[in-house]
Formats: sequence, structure tokens, C-alpha cells
Amino acid sequence: MDIIFFLFLQSNFTIPNKLKKLNMKKIVFLSVAVFFLGVNCFAQNEAKFKSLKANIEKNDLATQHPKKGINPKTWVDRGKLFQEAYNVNVGSIYFGMIELEAKIAFKEPKNVVTSEKGGVVTETFEYSQINIHFENGMLKSWEETQKVVNNPLMEAVKAYQKATSLDEKGKNAKKINEAYQMISIDLENRFFNEYALLKVANAYQTALDKIEVSKLLGFADTTYYFYAGYMAIAQSEAGNSMWKEARQCLEKALTLGYKQEGHLKGQIYDLLYHACVNTGDSLQALKYAQAGFELNPNYEGLMINLINYYLKRGENHKTMEYLEQAVARDPQNPMLLFAQGKVFDELGEPEKSHAAYDAAIAIDPTFFDAYFNKGVLFHNTAVKLMEDAESERDMKIYNAKLDIAFEEFAKAIPFLEKAHTINPNELQTKETLSQLYFRLRTKYPELEVKYHEMNKKLGKE
Repeated sequence: MDIIFFLFLQSNFTIPNKLKKLNMKKIVFLSVAVFFLGVNCFAQNEAKFKSLKANIEKNDLATQHPKKGINPKTWVDRGKLFQEAYNVNVGSIYFGMIELEAKIAFKEPKNVVTSEKGGVVTETFEYSQINIHFENGMLKSWEETQKVVNNPLMEAVKAYQKATSLDEKGKNAKKINEAYQMISIDLENRFFNEYALLKVANAYQTALDKIEVSKLLGFADTTYYFYAGYMAIAQSEAGNSMWKEARQCLEKALTLGYKQEGHLKGQIYDLLYHACVNTGDSLQALKYAQAGFELNPNYEGLMINLINYYLKRGENHKTMEYLEQAVARDPQNPMLLFAQGKVFDELGEPEKSHAAYDAAIAIDPTFFDAYFNKGVLFHNTAVKLMEDAESERDMKIYNAKLDIAFEEFAKAIPFLEKAHTINPNELQTKETLSQLYFRLRTKYPELEVKYHEMNKKLGKE
């Protein structure tokens, strides 16, 4: 059975220090706002919701007016309205918020839904326009059930861009720039909320929106090019192929100088490897894997990529070179030991192959593939011995060689039976055991019963 390594998106998404600082600034501001504005600010939230809808509709008409429509102020006001439309529900929310603060900001929820999974208690505070999710008493995410408008932040951006185009003297430039800064922070929070909700398609679009706002602020947001690529890969892994988009975003991040430090150093090369493989560019995939490995040889995913690359192409000596390094670093990884067993087999070193499979089984006694491959290794050795015996003209020597071959066939049975016990529905294992029982039933009569039992499982009797 072929070895397959899968790409797993990390459940704990790493936030760069820069973003942590930005979020903390907003947290401090909003925390103060919650306690000082409190109920006075949010008790009339539903009324504000309706008022905003009416004001936006009024502004819609103003933008169509011959004079008002070419006045920058009309569009600046429009941008402010859309910013308010976003903040009417979430303006007082921040990551790290505790339940008490939510109750002060929004009053008592209409309903509280509590659940527990894996020792983690989740409580959802349900309000008329928003549901707020807490894990162990701390805010994890939120979902708006009613919005004034869809995507108000980018509607605000469009309004400010229009205002800029009409503002020939740049009187509103400072005000608009400050608005972009606030929108940028709101987009960060929206992105991480969508990620927490596993709405990766939404998070991908928000990352792109954040990139566009960063351009308006005069800089290339390498972090969000990376995040956009990350979310595109998440969608691809979920079945919505966006490998091309992922590659474009990640390559843009790399070109613009995106860097990672610590244990994640080189992660972008790992992701680019998979994006290139899935867009049919295996040569560039190899280049990214090699570049990343040189940058951080301790990043396991990059080594696995190189192992898989050479393994798939049958370049066994190159595969073993990386496997030996991988096993040296992680000697208790049964998958790496299993891979070594497979490569040793293909290199024609059965003893080393058996030893690697045995080591994998010792670490993981339920490792189906290791048992199966070890059984197949005995089986294939026996087949070669039989082929050698069939070329023998001396019947005495022929029978001796045949006995040795049958002994090898017999050695395969316990390992294949163990594999069958671990995975009773795996067809190839059942068929191989049936053939072995049949072949050896004369030499080992007790296998006759097993042969018929296996045939029943296969539906042949």
C-alpha cells in the first residue's frame, strides 16, 4: 500500500505580533467604551438599526442629486453611515471579551444556549440582531442575524474613494485616511471572526478586502496575502478547488517579502508546494520545498514534501536520504518508519524493510498498513522463491526450494490476519488471505477451514 501524507490546516491559526498589537489597541478602547457607554449606548440599538437604514436610503437619493451627488461631503457622510452600519452590531465586541461585559453592552440576552464538547463549554448569547459565542466564559466568535446592509465596510470604502475623486483640493484626505485605518482594523477582526466560525470562503474575501484597504493606506499587506492564500487552500481541501488563487496569493506574499519566524519559519513554502502540485507544476513545487527546507530544515512538512516528491517518482535513494533525516529527528513517528520500510523494500533490502515495519508496529500496534506491507513482503519473497524453484530440474532440490517458499508464504499469514482484524472490510487483505489459505491448505490442513470462512466473507460461498 502506498504511503500518503496529508496536509492538515492548523487548528490554532498563528497571529503575527503586529496584528496582536493592533487588536490589543482596539480591545483597550472598546473595553473602556463598554463600561462607560454601557446601557445608554446600546439599549436603543434596535432603534439605531432602523434609523441607519432610513439614513442610508436618504443618502442614496442625495448621491443621485445633481448638486449633492458631486459634493465630496455627501460621499464622506455615506462612508460614515456604512461604518456605523457595521458597528451598530459589533462595535462593542472584541476577542477576549467576557460574558459580564456582553451583558453590560447588550443587556441580558433573549436566550442562552449551552453545550459541551471535549470538556469545552460553549455558551451562545442570543440577541435580536446578533448571537455571541463564548468558550469557557470568553468570547470566541459572533454571528449577525440581521444586518443594516451587506458588507458595509467595503461600501464605506467605495464611498470614500468616490469622495476622494471629487475632492480636488484634498480637504477630506486626512479624515478619509483615518476612516481607512479604522476600516482596516475592523476587517482584521472580521477576518479572525470568520476564521473562528470556519467560514473560510468569507475569510478569504475579507483578506482580499483588507489587502485593498491597505493599498489605499499606501502599503502592501504581505500578511493578508498570506492569509488569503491560506484560506484558499482551506477551501481547496474542503472540495472547492482554489489552488490557483492560493498560489497567486502566496507567491505575491513571498515576492513582497513576507517572513515567518520560529517554528513556523518556512510554512509558506510548504503551502506553495501543495499549491504547485495541485496546479500541475511539480518542478516549481520541488523548488519551493527545497528552498523552504534550506531555510528551516526543522519544519517537518517540508521534509515530508520532499520525501513524497521523490517517493512518487521512484527516486528511492533520494527519498531515503530525507527519510533518514526525518527518522533521526522523530524516531517515534510510525509513519516515517513505515515509509522507510516501503523504500527499503523497493531498494531490494527486505531485512531492513522488515525491521522498519516492526519498529512502526512496536510504536503503533494498530498500524494496519505496516502489518499489511510486512505480510506482503513475506508473500512476495515466497513468490520469488517459487519462481526460482520452477527453474530447477532436480526434483529433490525443487521440492526443498518449494518447502522454503511455502514457509515464507506461511510467515505472511499472521501479519495479514492481524491487518484483517484491524480493518475487517479491507478487500485486498481478505483476497490475499483466501489465496494463501488455498495455496497452503494441503501442507497445513488447518487452513482448509479458514479458507472456507474467508470465502464466505468474500461472498464466494
